Amino acid sequence: MRISYDAVSGKQVQTIAEASSLGRIAVGLATFARPEILPRALGIDRGTARRSSVMMRFFAAREAALGAGAVYAFRTGGDATLWLVAQAIGDAGDALALAAAVRSRHVAPIRGAALSLAALSGVLGAALAIRTLRSGRR
Repeated sequence: MRISYDAVSGKQVQTIAEASSLGRIAVGLATFARPEILPRALGIDRGTARRSSVMMRFFAAREAALGAGAVYAFRTGGDATLWLVAQAIGDAGDALALAAAVRSRHVAPIRGAALSLAALSGVLGAALAIRTLRSGRR
């Protein structure tokens, strides 16, 4: 099956990628403010979630920074490609970390697998956005 990328313009892809990057900023800020929320959503006990707050703030800062960099590039007419690549790399790492956590039974299996798939969709979305934006379709 062949996928046609002609149905979506580069401007539409840019709008979607920018909205996704704004979402990263929101997730980053929310996670920085309440670092125990994500571990708790993964089924991690309250004490462990509290102890992991420093690591969660690293994740939060990364998400907000990658989102802000891409949004800045989009809004100033710059090339957001490297920001999207960095987002994809971060998402791939998140997917692998979540898969390992599920495998070692550190997180709830269904929740961990769902978030791992969400992270993989971020990789795919970034890759498709890069491909479309690099092709120069407007």
